[in-house]
Amino acid sequence: FLDKTSHNINDINFGQQEFGIITYYDLLNDDFAYDPSKKAIGYSMPFDWSEENILVTSTMHQEIIIPKTFGDLMVESFSATVNGFQVSENVLTIDDFSPENRLVHLVLNQNDLLKISKAIGGFPNKMDFSIMPSGDNLPLTTMTENAQFKLRLSWEPQNIQSGSTAVFFFEVFDAFLIDRQVSVNYDLSIMNNDDMVLQTSGVSNASGHNMIEFDVPDDVTGIITLQFENLNGSKLADAVFSVVVDRIGVDQIAIPDWIKNNAGWWATDQIDDSAFVQGIQYLIKEGIMIVPPTETSESIGSQAVPAWIKNNAGWWATDQIDDSA
Repeated sequence: FLDKTSHNINDINFGQQEFGIITYYDLLNDDFAYDPSKKAIGYSMPFDWSEENILVTSTMHQEIIIPKTFGDLMVESFSATVNGFQVSENVLTIDDFSPENRLVHLVLNQNDLLKISKAIGGFPNKMDFSIMPSGDNLPLTTMTENAQFKLRLSWEPQNIQSGSTAVFFFEVFDAFLIDRQVSVNYDLSIMNNDDMVLQTSGVSNASGHNMIEFDVPDDVTGIITLQFENLNGSKLADAVFSVVVDRIGVDQIAIPDWIKNNAGWWATDQIDDSAFVQGIQYLIKEGIMIVPPTETSESIGSQAVPAWIKNNAGWWATDQIDDSA
């Protein structure tokens, strides 16, 4: 059984991004969420955790589609939990062969399912997934369009500011030689809003970091893209990284007090859905919050609000969860 869903978020730094989830088991629940504070993707689907059902389930295969324009999730490795249980990183595989999207495979075998079932206790009627970067934010990694080379990118300082100097470090690996670092010609352009702000060429080192010093212009802010092209002279050997200048932290997102007040009143039925929807529409407009589509054809404009938001609203209004939730 195959189910594929698409989910849009409006990230405060990277803007509009479209994720996808593919499952080969059952229809997904309508609860996709992205937590920017943890850089975590969360969703769930129905699942019978009884031993009888697990013994007739050979594998559980999920695919998470991440746009390569979303730099925060172009990390080298991910970790995952299922119903709060930390699964081995071995169940996750990153596929970077598409030029537009990164595909993260999560494959649980029968033994994995039995182990999780024993650990979580009880028999909830669903499988909750959470996928996030497993460690440091850097380096970022990707493959060239022709899948010949793998690139690794990091920089200092991690919070790049307009009018300052940043140093980028990168390495080039041969994807067919078990990621052996190689020396190849390359062209590099740094772009901001379709304007080229740096262009250079060189030959990568066969060992150690390659270093590019970048004096960030005062008027450059937001997303910059590092475009590697013509690796080893091939027009198809190109790769792009998206990086943020003047990053906005989650704790810097300002939510007006009136929205929090409305949330508390709405959660206790002191105001109706339409009044609370005004707050949701504000958060969407400001890029602070994205509401998943409901199971009906109704839109936010017609006041259809997913039930999970009402629960969260009550918890948030009483400070049981933070703004990012």
